[in-house]
Amino acid sequence: MTDSSSRKIVDSANKYNDFETRFYEWEDGMSSAGFKLELPQRHFEEFDWGVTGYNFGRVIGGVLTVSEHDIDRQYGNLFAMPDHIVIFIVIIGGMDCQCFGKRFQLKQGDILIQDMSQPIKIHVFPGDLRPRLCTYQYIIMPKHSLHFNVDIASLHGKTIPASSPVNIILRNHFGTMVQVFDQMTEQEVLSTGEGAASVFLQTLHLVAGKKVEQPFAHSARLERICMFIENNLAQAINVEQLCKDFAISRSSLYRLFEPLGGIAQFIRSRRLLLAKRLLRASSMSDQSLAAIANQCGLELSTLRRYFQEVYGATPSEMRTLFQKANTGHDIIDATHVNWVSSL
Repeated sequence: MTDSSSRKIVDSANKYNDFETRFYEWEDGMSSAGFKLELPQRHFEEFDWGVTGYNFGRVIGGVLTVSEHDIDRQYGNLFAMPDHIVIFIVIIGGMDCQCFGKRFQLKQGDILIQDMSQPIKIHVFPGDLRPRLCTYQYIIMPKHSLHFNVDIASLHGKTIPASSPVNIILRNHFGTMVQVFDQMTEQEVLSTGEGAASVFLQTLHLVAGKKVEQPFAHSARLERICMFIENNLAQAINVEQLCKDFAISRSSLYRLFEPLGGIAQFIRSRRLLLAKRLLRASSMSDQSLAAIANQCGLELSTLRRYFQEVYGATPSEMRTLFQKANTGHDIIDATHVNWVSSL
């Protein structure tokens, strides 16, 4: 059977005595998916929620039951957790969404796809039966699994209606995973996650349509620049060259990246996240730290300094932690924030 302490989370509002704790525990969980939670004043006292989360290794998912609320991703918190795709499946109630200037609704059984580096507003409303709560499932996957061969930005805000065969396959597949989770061994859970990731990613390919040779060509300027940076992290990235390539002034470039902490900070954070992925990858276990630093466009001394500043550990210590976790000798704390950051 699975180790429920490390791969399953069961939490609810009734565990917490006061409203502030109930609210902020929920808000912390939503922030792990880069969402800002907003709750109308009239709902404060009656706010209720429950969550069961599952860690399948390559895929994180779960079931949420919650009172009416709003969730928001604004430009100010874009790229707080930019490396992932979130899929919502409506079970009870519905969602009223605003995305790229369009407003649309999802009803029971519909699926919503989100690129976590893009803004969206969602009003989640309950079903008609009492207690008036909303229920939806969520699936979180790392964006880099797509290998950038589909236009990820074009998937943001896409819906898959409940009657669609693709929807039925995805919904039933995830529903079955959740249903049998407690009966599976650790290895079965991880193998199921690998297979599910392939199924879900192929679903995204189908929704996106044909693969594209130059993804993001028609996306927003910020997204195009971000993806250029992402694909050239091993190289020196020069602000002047970015301005020339994207026909943008230096001041406009700085303003564009200001909500993300500035362009220098953004490039540094992308290089650090790439380094973490490479240190975690078993296929890179025979690579020296200097080789990994080079693939991230950094000197080894600089990588060490950044890791110590940001993570409080050296790259060598981080690699050791990942290796222990992969062999089951060291289990990370079961929180959504830890799970998502380890994808």
